[in-house]
Amino acid sequence: GGTLAVASAEERKDPRALAEMIGRCGVRVASVVPSLLGVLDPDGVPGVSNWVLGAERLSAELAGRWSAGVRVWNTYGPTEATVITTATATELKAGLEAAPPIGRPLPNNKVFVLDPFLRPVPVGVVGEVYIAGAGLARGYIGRPGLSAERFVACPFAVSGGRMYRSGDLAKWTADGDLVFAGRVDEQVKVRGFRVEPGEIEAVVAACESVTQVAVVVREDGPGDKRLVAYVVPNGELDVAAVREFAADRLPEYMVPTVVVLDALPLTVNGKLDRAKLPAPDATVAVAGRGPATPTEDILCGLFAEVLGVERVSADASFFELGGDSLLAMRLIARVRAVLNTRITIRELFTATTVALLSRRIEEEGGPEGRGRPALAPCPRPDSVPLSYAQRRMWFLNRLEGVGEGAGYNLPLALRLSGELDRGALEAALGDVADRHESLRTVFPETDGEPRQHVLAGGAGRPSLVVVETTEQELPQVLAAHSTRGFDLSVDLPWRARLLKTGSSEYVLLIVAHHIAVDGWSMGVLGRE
Repeated sequence: GGTLAVASAEERKDPRALAEMIGRCGVRVASVVPSLLGVLDPDGVPGVSNWVLGAERLSAELAGRWSAGVRVWNTYGPTEATVITTATATELKAGLEAAPPIGRPLPNNKVFVLDPFLRPVPVGVVGEVYIAGAGLARGYIGRPGLSAERFVACPFAVSGGRMYRSGDLAKWTADGDLVFAGRVDEQVKVRGFRVEPGEIEAVVAACESVTQVAVVVREDGPGDKRLVAYVVPNGELDVAAVREFAADRLPEYMVPTVVVLDALPLTVNGKLDRAKLPAPDATVAVAGRGPATPTEDILCGLFAEVLGVERVSADASFFELGGDSLLAMRLIARVRAVLNTRITIRELFTATTVALLSRRIEEEGGPEGRGRPALAPCPRPDSVPLSYAQRRMWFLNRLEGVGEGAGYNLPLALRLSGELDRGALEAALGDVADRHESLRTVFPETDGEPRQHVLAGGAGRPSLVVVETTEQELPQVLAAHSTRGFDLSVDLPWRARLLKTGSSEYVLLIVAHHIAVDGWSMGVLGRE
């Protein structure tokens, strides 16, 4: 005996209009997406006793804020499985420390969390969600190829049974609930590391001053990927404090740039509109006073150089201008080199402006301070050990096996048009290798213990292999050469292929292993 009330597109855009419509229609159970719920005031919709949420990740803060006096249901399910497949089995409470689970399968639904070989993963291990049961669709109309890709044979059912490959990631809890962990296609690489934006969102959302958050990977400049967290505050918000909160809980490569918004942009359906998230604003870079001391003058120049802006105010925060952990590392390296100081990246988190950093440097500089000691050459031992980072890369390489796995390959492709002097190009690659020892270092073993061995002369220079192909076959050829593994014990940690697609059209493909390069140095390599 209930009545279905559907909000119009205009009402979904206006929180006041939506709240008025809910009260006017006497709504008792409301189904909305979390980002739409986040713009409503609980006191403005007192008649709703059950909130059914889905389609987006529900944060701990939002669930806790709305759980007082009402029941919040966190649900999950794709359209291909008739919308809702799982739901929370218990009432959510205020003061949650982690994002609530998406619940357990509803009757007549089966959910499997599987690894890439379609094997069930243990409790607590992230895998891909597959769905089977009576609610499963037959496929996509007129798209047999896509249907075959997403609706696959189910090894856990009777012969002929199918299951839907959702592309979502999740893990089981010990209590039998599912915890959403993001999307397979959202996993991206930043500086050679696999990153899940949803994991960063969960950490930033736990910060006391943050109401809503969305984390995306932006590439506003070619090859310049960086993580940006768009946050909506619940009052006064200190950007540096949010970054420090994240830095205490995440690896440094996952600490995002923080951009403060009044509200997250939504589509007409009430979902997050990622296309309308703005680029980090650099216009505040020049607002404020100029440098007042020689040290501030130098730091203003270094801030502007690293951030890629024309000028920087002495009072502008490095992180509010778009700085992230990678840019912070570059800035600290430049500050140390120019000002002969041993300032640390941790100190940049607490002294985020030119004025504050200048004061910190001047306080710690001088004869009694922490001036950087002069560099002096040291004799190289016969057996050079690996650094901790190199040892990790070496171990993973041996674990993968020769020729297998390309998870730590970093490819760089450059288009070349016109007459090409192949000999000069190969010589240029050799010159780069001569300048950078890391590019001509191999990692042989002695009694099971790896060591660094720097090659010299022709042995340390990559050969330029020419591959004849066509423009149509180019994507497949690039993928094939980019995903071939390295044997770090004998192979140089980079290789070069010249893909010839026409009489005077080429693509230079350079593939390097992460043991020798990272996202920053690949940019240096490309420029050289």
